[in-house]
Amino acid sequence: MINKIVLFYVDGFKNLSSLGKKLWLIIIIKLVVIFVVIKVFFFPTVDNVVKNKNQKEALFIKQLTTIPSTQNSKKEK
Repeated sequence: MINKIVLFYVDGFKNLSSLGKKLWLIIIIKLVVIFVVIKVFFFPTVDNVVKNKNQKEALFIKQLTTIPSTQNSKKEK
């Protein structure tokens, strides 16, 4: 069953026109930019920010136990 589905899509991509292949290439390039490049530049990992294991654990506990500031500002209004 899964083999038939895979062969269906492989056959479909083989029979694409040159325009269709170019459009799929553009889509793949856009996805790479969105998921790889933007993540690297705008969402740093904890490993890059905190080097010590104890500091990582403290940061993790702090983030789990604190209430986000957006909820505090709504209660005050």
